[in-house]
Amino acid sequence: MSKEANLHSDKPTQPEAEPTMDTEELKHVLMEEKEKAEKYLANWQRAQADFANYKMRVKQEKTEIAKFANSTLILSLLSIMDDFERAFNSLPYQFAESNWFEGIKLIYNKLQNILKEQGLTEIKAVGEIFDAHLHEAVMSQEGEEGIVIEEIQKGYKLKNRIIRPSKVVVGKSKEKEKNQSESQKEE
Repeated sequence: MSKEANLHSDKPTQPEAEPTMDTEELKHVLMEEKEKAEKYLANWQRAQADFANYKMRVKQEKTEIAKFANSTLILSLLSIMDDFERAFNSLPYQFAESNWFEGIKLIYNKLQNILKEQGLTEIKAVGEIFDAHLHEAVMSQEGEEGIVIEEIQKGYKLKNRIIRPSKVVVGKSKEKEKNQSESQKEE
């Protein structure tokens, strides 16, 4: 038959068969695609978890910022509190009974109460065991070993965070003092 006859023939011509894959090759391709899909799912889940952690961390940071936003202002006001206390301690006795002194003391107490409402608490020092997290030792004197014997400047916490450690004098035994002076003489 000629090409023309074939074209006009009633028999449908079969399309050329595409190369077919055997079942092993199909299984292999399917496994590869399944591994890709699992990899994409794992990456998506990781990204979703990372984003959830990020949102939680940002929320926590905002809470912390709001909680301690006033710490700089409060820290500045502490020097005013110190000045009030120094003035009260150095006031001559004859002025301690005057009305203006009582007025100033009321102002001091009001400032102190406002700071307490904001979460400010005083760090106990005198008679306590020296704690480097709470106290800053500025001197040591003869006294009970490791015990704070004098407070030079009050320390404060703001909502359980130390914003200013107490400046203190710490006690040391005579033996240590004697040993230190002997070692200095030898040098």
